[in-house]
Amino acid sequence: MRRLLSLLQGPEGLWLTISLLVYLVATSNEPSTPAGNEFLETLWVAIPLAGIPLTFLTAYLPGGSGRWWLLRVVLVSSVGVLVASFIAASGVDYHDSRNSGLLGAPVYSLSIGIVLLVPLTFVAAALVRRKNRARMR
Repeated sequence: MRRLLSLLQGPEGLWLTISLLVYLVATSNEPSTPAGNEFLETLWVAIPLAGIPLTFLTAYLPGGSGRWWLLRVVLVSSVGVLVASFIAASGVDYHDSRNSGLLGAPVYSLSIGIVLLVPLTFVAAALVRRKNRARMR
């Protein structure tokens, strides 16, 4: 139980919350409207731009920036962006042939996410390394 609670307080819990919020927004677009579709399309960009930096802030939570924290952040961010943007894409319905391209949304979101994830990972790794060196002294 303690392990599950620590996971929910870390990056996994954050992405679970983001996915749940996106699900609630996607289901509110029933029946789909042009304004609802446009908002969900905006989420394809907002999910990685907001979610990934927030994930790195979990280092400041209790138990954050531990031994496996950075690996968890990278893996969970990648999967979280895919899942949340897929949920957002599933709420969009154009009522025509444009629906066939909606599965490209997770790839689009992940591409944006990787542009953020790679440099943030290097910065976080340097900070964790410096923090660990300071503990050794």
